[in-house]
Amino acid sequence: VDLEEAKAQEIAKLHDALQAMKTQLDEANSTIIKEREAARKAIEDAPPVIKETQVLVQDTEKIEALSAEVDALK
Repeated sequence: VDLEEAKAQEIAKLHDALQAMKTQLDEANSTIIKEREAARKAIEDAPPVIKETQVLVQDTEKIEALSAEVDALK
């Protein structure tokens, strides 16, 4: 009788531990989903990064002459 009672108590402890793990897993999954949604919203709300660079043309005539030369070689 004592052995059966000890087994029943052990089973109850294991069952409680399993329930606690399931609760922790559910909380972790919920947190992950919330973080994923927050990240997705942050990405959608973030302004696009556009970087303009200024191109300086110092010698337009030289570029045009070289372009004409390249075209002539084709």
